[in-house]
Amino acid sequence: MRVIWLLCIILSGLTYAASSLFYTEIQGVAGYSSTEDKAVYRSGQTHDAMQLNSIGFDYLQKFSGARGDTGAAALQVRAVYNADKAAAELQIYNAYWKNKTPYGDVWLGHNRAAFGLASYWDTHGDLLQPLPMYGFGLDRDWGGGWSKDTLSGGWQAGLTTGSGLPLRADGNWLFTGRMSRGTLSYDNYTIGLSVMAGQTTDTMDSMDMELEKVQSAALDAAYNIDNLEHKLELNSGSRADRPALAGFYRLGVNLLEENQLKLESQYVYTKINLTESYFLGAGAAYRFTPELTGRLMYELETAVNEYKIIAQAYSYF
Repeated sequence: MRVIWLLCIILSGLTYAASSLFYTEIQGVAGYSSTEDKAVYRSGQTHDAMQLNSIGFDYLQKFSGARGDTGAAALQVRAVYNADKAAAELQIYNAYWKNKTPYGDVWLGHNRAAFGLASYWDTHGDLLQPLPMYGFGLDRDWGGGWSKDTLSGGWQAGLTTGSGLPLRADGNWLFTGRMSRGTLSYDNYTIGLSVMAGQTTDTMDSMDMELEKVQSAALDAAYNIDNLEHKLELNSGSRADRPALAGFYRLGVNLLEENQLKLESQYVYTKINLTESYFLGAGAAYRFTPELTGRLMYELETAVNEYKIIAQAYSYF
């Protein structure tokens, strides 16, 4: 009921809108996992939200006044089919109201956490995923936040539930903050320092309601030069009073006219207490039309020599 209540608040503002964007999203996902030795219809593990066969929409409404933009409302939802559970599920990504003030932008709802690469890098349609899908950080979260752009970078902060995609409020909370220098879209680089502290549920397991203390700091960086894209994140802290470390690096190469083909490779390292994991990933994305993209992914967990190969057809129009 709380989720529905928040969505009603967001949608109620649309009657005052001046301009809007509406996109439909459809994706098909299938592949093979050596661990399970069978066909799978997801890109991650059984408990991951990404990627599943789905259909959804992405709606953005902007509001303006005599002095320009005053705010925006967004709603991005998928209806997914979880083949492991043989059941349909609803996934809410963006669901927020954002208001512009002289002191920065303030938002309420479900939006990006102010931590690491996920604070500005949208990967909700990709097969290869950054650290939040390995249990370090959050892609989006329920709560509220603030951001302020400066000439040299920006500041962000958020106070959220720490529950990720589902909305939960049972003693769980999370503070995130990030300061950055450089804007990737203008300067071709950005570098940021982030902090995180709170008491959260296990965002990697939707059935686990046990709370755990989380403390973390992260360094993230992104740099574009010619047709190359570099992204890096280093994460250090603790989870449930156990040391937690993670590292991520992604290299992307854009090829052909208008970057029609992208080749990517990435390395992921995670360590919780004494348990270490290493992941090597490679992917390709080919844009057949402006609305249709095909993706392939290969990922190997080197410590146990387990791999998966996933294909995706992704339409966004």
